[in-house]
Amino acid sequence: MPANIHVKVNEVDVGHLTAEKGSYLFGYNKESVHVERHCHPDIYNDDSFPRISLTMPVRTRNYINETHLHPIFEMHLPEGYLLSVIKRHFSKLLKIDDFGLLKLISPNIKGKITYEVENEDLNHVSNVSDGEHVLLKDLLFSNNQQLFSDLVSKFALSSALSGVQPKVMAKVMDKATLNVSDYIVKSWGDDYPQLALNEYYCMLVAKYAGISVPEFYLSDDAKLFIMKRFDITEKKKYLSFEDMCVLQAKKCDDKYDSTYEKIAMTIKTFVSPSQKHLSLKAYFKMMVVNNLVQNGDAHLKNFGVLYSSLENIKLAPAYDIVCTTVYIKNDIPALLMQGSKKWFNQKALLHFGMTVCNLSAKDAGLAYQECIDAIQKVLIMLIEKIENEIDIEKIDVLKKMQYIFARGIK
Repeated sequence: MPANIHVKVNEVDVGHLTAEKGSYLFGYNKESVHVERHCHPDIYNDDSFPRISLTMPVRTRNYINETHLHPIFEMHLPEGYLLSVIKRHFSKLLKIDDFGLLKLISPNIKGKITYEVENEDLNHVSNVSDGEHVLLKDLLFSNNQQLFSDLVSKFALSSALSGVQPKVMAKVMDKATLNVSDYIVKSWGDDYPQLALNEYYCMLVAKYAGISVPEFYLSDDAKLFIMKRFDITEKKKYLSFEDMCVLQAKKCDDKYDSTYEKIAMTIKTFVSPSQKHLSLKAYFKMMVVNNLVQNGDAHLKNFGVLYSSLENIKLAPAYDIVCTTVYIKNDIPALLMQGSKKWFNQKALLHFGMTVCNLSAKDAGLAYQECIDAIQKVLIMLIEKIENEIDIEKIDVLKKMQYIFARGIK
């Protein structure tokens, strides 16, 4: 008998996912079809909205994928470091293919979409307790060398995070407010030394350029980059998030198979009319920053949309910005732009802003200058940091970033 996973939106059962003979089937239930057919469109502005993805409207026919999970479900699976941790702990107990992995972590996935496994005994898999958390000050100022490993042990199963970088989703309490929030905590390995420091300064460039970014921190020893989860409102209500792999109906493995022009087209297709201009302007700024800091890993999974209803779909905040040429000297952009993979100059980027992002020459010029001003501001910070730093490895990374940033604004 095929295994079922019930799929919920805001804790309401909307359909079920089935794995059968190598194929994956998702079908909406009758109640969801009824809502789609008979309710007033305004209902989509409240918690009864049953659609699981902008690319999968409610219908009576099943959505069938022959070889892999539907992109919206695959988006919830961990990758890289976290996947290796989970496989190491559970491969003897369960079949860790994509469907098995989703079943395994499903009790701990928290968001607009949640899951419930049917007729499965997962009692041998420990769930993350809602009461278990770590203090923000301990992340920022701890001398515990095992802190990241401890976080992985506690929160690995609740961390549906993509990418090869060591990271985990942890519940973090701010002692001043007593609020507990979800934060992504990133570490780094020997292949990418001082990656947390690298990401911190690159994200500062985006922030100072006026791009929406999540709340983020760097621990005092620069071992951890800490970023607040951005799909939860201040009232603890989950928003829907879909990355560009989902919106372009691509597998995670195909995240490098697209173009930056196609991302702009996807924004034009899915973002609400009231948010379209601002989203395209923000996307243009992201592209400028990625080129200035030489982020060669700005692939499809590092862009997405965020929404509470069909009337309020907008580009998600910027995240996962790093200077990859610090580690790969001749690195190139992740996706094609204007048919090439190279770092583009001001003229080419302004042309992209006007012809692809539909900005006026004035708007594109002002947006570009904001990015230049931001990187100049961070350059001053880098120089000051280098002058006061004694760690040789940190100095080496910071000097490389200084050189790349300075060359980008010439």
